Amino acid sequence: MTLEKFREIGSLSGTTYEILIELIERKEKEKIWKKRESLYGLCLILSFSGLILFLLFFQKNRIESLPGLIRFLNDPVFWMLGGACLVTAFIFLRTHHEAESAEDDFDELRKEVIDRGEELWPKEADGSTRYAVIQFLLKKKEINLFYK
Repeated sequence: MTLEKFREIGSLSGTTYEILIELIERKEKEKIWKKRESLYGLCLILSFSGLILFLLFFQKNRIESLPGLIRFLNDPVFWMLGGACLVTAFIFLRTHHEAESAEDDFDELRKEVIDRGEELWPKEADGSTRYAVIQFLLKKKEINLFYK
């Protein structure tokens, strides 16, 4: 069953449905930012690895003396690799901040849904509808509403 089916049969109120849809959207946004964070983290590792490999293996003889170090610092490949490292570090920090922000937004709404459980869910003796919706969210959307 989907949330739409639960709403159609009258198991979910309009408010609960809207809040759960917002929760699902925030979870998807969190996943997107986490994937981007992982991608840019990998790019950051690769760019710094490239700079270190260039420094240690290809320019080792240049950095042993002061004139060689000056020539190394004037090398355009060094500046390109250094610039790439700075750009990827900046992008990674920005995506990391956005990923944390998306995660905080999702967790805040998830905790609010758990706290307001008595208001959002219809009164049932056995709570089977609530359990079914929470199980659906847990299995299909990886959203755990059983505890904070």
